[in-house]
Amino acid sequence: MNALIWHLRRIGLRLGTTGLIGLACAALALLLYATGTRPHEARIAAQQTRLDALQRRAQAPERPQPQAAVAADPLDTLPPADEAARQIGALERLARAHGIELPRGQYSANAQAHTGLQRWTLVLPAEASYPALHAWLADALAHMPNLALDELKLKRERIESRTLQAEVRLSLYLGAAP
Repeated sequence: MNALIWHLRRIGLRLGTTGLIGLACAALALLLYATGTRPHEARIAAQQTRLDALQRRAQAPERPQPQAAVAADPLDTLPPADEAARQIGALERLARAHGIELPRGQYSANAQAHTGLQRWTLVLPAEASYPALHAWLADALAHMPNLALDELKLKRERIESRTLQAEVRLSLYLGAAP
């Protein structure tokens, strides 16, 4: 035991104060790695394999889903013209759910000649952040298959402003008697 202590003192004298501080820092780094980083490596590896599997699944070609019985005429699936107010109300509720107020709008209905369709043109000014506007339009187009986005105008007063002034032009298609 005395020989070990003698060798340690000799090494300490050779290293000097700076060497001993460096050796202590290296020992501390090794201790932090063993207690802080090493236990998380298995969890990181598991998450990486999960991420790889999700990326492979996302890149795999999507298999076509079997379709339900398709109507003979797709126009028969459109809501009737008397549901225009309900459809526009649903669109406004979706906007409010995303924090967008639609203060006023222009609505006009046109019967499409020889088609049995009625087209409502909606011009809606809105003021919102881009993510909220994007989420609202994505939800509206996903939930209302008879809705089409015709035009979207965006304007920002100042570059640092988080809100946009938008003018959204939509078409709402409804069934009408020919």
